[in-house]
Amino acid sequence: MARAPLSSWFSRRPPDGLSDGDAHVLLAERLGVAADAVDGWTVATRLSATSFELGNRELKAYARRIAAAAVLRRAWRLVGPIRRATRPVFEVMDEPFRGELAVDATLENVAGKRFPEREDWIVERREDREQQLVLMMDVSLSMAGENLAIAAVAAAVLALKMRAEDLSVVVFESVARTVSRLEERDDPEQLVARLLAEPARGYTNIEAGLRLGGREIRRGRNPSRAGLLITDGVSTAGGDPLPAVDAFPRLHVLLTEDYKMDPALCERLAGIGRGAVFRVAHHAELPAKMLDIANRVLR
Repeated sequence: MARAPLSSWFSRRPPDGLSDGDAHVLLAERLGVAADAVDGWTVATRLSATSFELGNRELKAYARRIAAAAVLRRAWRLVGPIRRATRPVFEVMDEPFRGELAVDATLENVAGKRFPEREDWIVERREDREQQLVLMMDVSLSMAGENLAIAAVAAAVLALKMRAEDLSVVVFESVARTVSRLEERDDPEQLVARLLAEPARGYTNIEAGLRLGGREIRRGRNPSRAGLLITDGVSTAGGDPLPAVDAFPRLHVLLTEDYKMDPALCERLAGIGRGAVFRVAHHAELPAKMLDIANRVLR
């Protein structure tokens, strides 16, 4: 799957009135470091903190741009060469060189025949396997700092592996919001920048995330649709999340383990959703686990 070079995504300058150089110096002052010590990943880990106030609109745009670049570079290194998921298609050979001869199927068709017919010759070819996914992510106060930046890397892994219009991202704390929507083309930079603009705040309302995710998945037109919920299973706001699972053709749960997790709820959510539970022992494992899930769920 062809993608624009990563560097081209970050070549845009901030609006007139504040150059990159000026923005960089101001950002260094906000971080309390020398200008040559500013790096995008540090900015990414700070953006979600409500105490990290940038004020200036252009400075915010610059900070989000270099933070998104750092997040995407991590995701890009993890994903490596991007290959779309495919599935085998077997069909009658209508034209030469379209697919490879499916030997077993062809031999089965011609067995016992003196004169094989055209319909007996079967070829196998590969075609893109498209699946739509709604990712629901916790952005409550407990996710502030590096945890949210790491979660953004995990979301970027999916964004790099899927067509833009096939991925929706919903974030939730006390309330839920849609960051990107099915059937709309948001490139990975836009998605990551919006995620990093989310301040970590509020409580954990899993029900709200699933309700909004359920409304989002109904927008999809692909019969292969699924939800993926990232959670430790502990709701501190909202009602019972179990009834909200009915909206999903399939729901998988990525359980982030910690001392207060509720694995039983995660198992029940995935069970009702006819999906699987994937586990990570630490948030740092999220991006690699997301790549594993993408390779398994999207194929």
